Formats: sequence, structure tokens, C-alpha cells
Amino acid sequence: MRIPGTRRSISPDECGFRAGRFAEAVRANDMAAAWEMLSRESQGVRQGIWGTQKCLDLQVVYQAAHDPQLPMFLPMMEDFREAVLRMWPLEDLTDLGVSPTSYIDDQHAFAFLPFGVTEDRQVAPEGGAVRSGLIIPMLLEDGVWKVDLPGWRFAWA
Repeated sequence: MRIPGTRRSISPDECGFRAGRFAEAVRANDMAAAWEMLSRESQGVRQGIWGTQKCLDLQVVYQAAHDPQLPMFLPMMEDFREAVLRMWPLEDLTDLGVSPTSYIDDQHAFAFLPFGVTEDRQVAPEGGAVRSGLIIPMLLEDGVWKVDLPGWRFAWA
């Protein structure tokens, strides 16, 4: 599958590395770190879905999403992890590499994390086979690349 956009470099960059750190955080069950790597829209959609499913006041859900000390934070993060793992099974989050990012424009990009990367390598060998992997949409928000999962509004509403 061709990833939309154009590559600006033959090497991975900060956008791809942030996507990789997101996958690592989910794999390690560090959902607070993964949550911080989500775009505001993705966080809002997830809060809305979770709060609606639990019949909770969305203002209370919003407060819990931004305060790890509140008792509701942990169940929300558990649900967040389950939602991510429905999209990408845990075994898919192992041995991921980072490829050069494909940019749609200066604010939107797709990071590609190929499966089965077990060696440190800066550039893939010439003529290498096309790999399968995770394609993670990214959004530049306040100067930081964030994971942007807008498809959630359809998948778990």
C-alpha cells in the first residue's frame, strides 16, 4: 500500500520517532505517556466515546483525562489501551522500525513503522522488499508531532 505524501529525507525524523515512541508506550502499558502523545482531537474523541459508553458527565471525563491522580484516570487509560489494541494487536507492536516520514503538508504526515525490524540500521538496503507495518497519521500541534487517530469517531462510537 502506497503511503500518501512525499518523503523529505531518506532517513527517519522526529515525526517517525514520536510515532515509534507511541507504539512503545502502548506495548509497555505506559498509557499516560501514550495519551500525552495524542492530538487534542484524538483525546477528545476518545474521551467522548468512553464517557458516553459509561454514561458519565463529559466535564468529569475531561477532568479525569488531565489529572492522573483522579480515580477515573486509570480505567480511562485501560479503555484507551484496549481501543488501541483493537486497531493494532500487541504482537504488532513488537520489533518495529521507523521509516522516513511521508508528509502531506507542513502540519500532516504519515509515519510508517515496519514490522520485523530486529537490527539497528539507519537506511534500508537498496532493493529491499516492501515491508508491511503500521501507518500512523501524525499532526503537528504546537510545534510537536502528535498521533492523530481521527478514524476513532467511526470505529468505536
